[in-house]
Amino acid sequence: MRPRDKPVEERRADILDAAEKLALERGIDGVTVDQVTAGAGISKGTFYLYFRSKDEVLDALRDRYVAAFVARQDAAAARAGDPVARIEAWVVTGLEDYVGDHRLHDVVFRHREPARGGAPEPVPAEAAEPLPVESLVRLMEEGGFAVPDPAATAIVLFQALHGAADHLIHTGDADLQERVIEEMRRLCRVLLGPPTG
Repeated sequence: MRPRDKPVEERRADILDAAEKLALERGIDGVTVDQVTAGAGISKGTFYLYFRSKDEVLDALRDRYVAAFVARQDAAAARAGDPVARIEAWVVTGLEDYVGDHRLHDVVFRHREPARGGAPEPVPAEAAEPLPVESLVRLMEEGGFAVPDPAATAIVLFQALHGAADHLIHTGDADLQERVIEEMRRLCRVLLGPPTG
């Protein structure tokens, strides 16, 4: 099927796929709109029907990354048994997923445009990594846990998995991963307590 004959969502996905491939190869700063259009097999005019700029493509890549990440966590939670196991599965899957392939995450969330003096600028608030904790809050509510603040508890668990994953990635200590996962499970049980329902 020629690019112009493709359905809208498929064409948009082609653009994102091309941008993602290039970003992984060159970093965001090394990617141009011309390269993305060539990679997607579309004209520049077609690109601008979907995105106003490279920054908009980066935003869409972030959204797509988070949606896929959370979908895998939600699927793992749905396969687990009791309420505690569901939350443990959500947290552990996130940790394993991030450790297993963190390159795209690092490209889209740790990107910094150089400032005039060459020093990196902080990521603007709207481009900061969102905390995808809504599903975790929902799992706590469905499980009947008597935590005083489900949203805050979800943030703590998410940040713990993120920090633990960062440590495992940077140390490269594969033997430590199972011990860290067990501690993540224990942290879930300590923070949640038993379900009240």
